[in-house]
Amino acid sequence: MRKTIKTIILFFVFFIGVGTCVVNAQNPPAHAKAHGVKKKYRYYPEANVYFDPIVKRYTYFTAGRWTTVVNLPTSIHLVGSYNDFDFEGDDPWKENSKHKEKYKVAKPAKNNDDKKSEKAYNSNNGNGGKKNKK
Repeated sequence: MRKTIKTIILFFVFFIGVGTCVVNAQNPPAHAKAHGVKKKYRYYPEANVYFDPIVKRYTYFTAGRWTTVVNLPTSIHLVGSYNDFDFEGDDPWKENSKHKEKYKVAKPAKNNDDKKSEKAYNSNNGNGGKKNKK
């Protein structure tokens, strides 16, 4: 009878020990950052807004801090192109200065109509388009 009780106790101790090891092997400890895990984000350079497609949340800069919301305020319009990128972590906006430089908004080129109206203005400004010499 004593052997049976010892065997049962040893079995449970072994079972609990193996179960704990398996759980610890699968998940990093709560205090450790998971390295090598990259998430996809979308950056809208014209609005300086980030979008996390997994949780469907937008992050934008307002009143001196980054704010994350489900719906953007009506004052922010996502126009123009966007850039998808991978980032390790949950705060891609911490590298906002790099993203602003890397995904710089291209200024639209002047078309011929703009050049013509500029030329017409210069020729009609009272001196026939000539610069004043002093």
